[in-house]
Amino acid sequence: MGDQGSARWECELCGEQHEGLATVFGAQAPDPWLQAAPAEREDGELTPDVCVLKIDGEWHYFMRGHIEIPLTDLPGDRFAWSAWVSLSETSMKLAVDHWDGPERGNLAPMFGWLCNELPYGKSTLSIPTHVHQREPGMTPLIQLDPSVPHSLVTEQATGIGMHRLAEINRAVLG
Repeated sequence: MGDQGSARWECELCGEQHEGLATVFGAQAPDPWLQAAPAEREDGELTPDVCVLKIDGEWHYFMRGHIEIPLTDLPGDRFAWSAWVSLSETSMKLAVDHWDGPERGNLAPMFGWLCNELPYGKSTLSIPTHVHQREPGMTPLIQLDPSVPHSLVTEQATGIGMHRLAEINRAVLG
């Protein structure tokens, strides 16, 4: 793979240049938001963590979370896809009502559908998920349905090595 310290990349959050391989990539919004017409976006709302959008006269609710993937070459370290999932109105209301409360991390997992196309050979849209809320200040954890035959699901279950992390960095950063 070569010297991993030679890779330079610009962080979308802080705007600074960093060395090494990036261990978090993600979408700024759910794909339906990105595909919506400007008029549809005007009626909706997008924050760094939640999104509400009216599609064909129906409200849709989205939450950002992390799909964490263990790094097998660095035990204890993880790579994360920061991605968006759709949630029911009831689940979204429950999560938002407890967003800053100490009981947020104790909420039951919430069913959702993955709403971002990630750079895999097979589509990642609509993979079933369970969103696990975590204590305030921590991004929710997205657990993919382990029964779905998809390489992303396998990676979350078994982890990836540094070579695969370098491949992801190349796919995202070019």
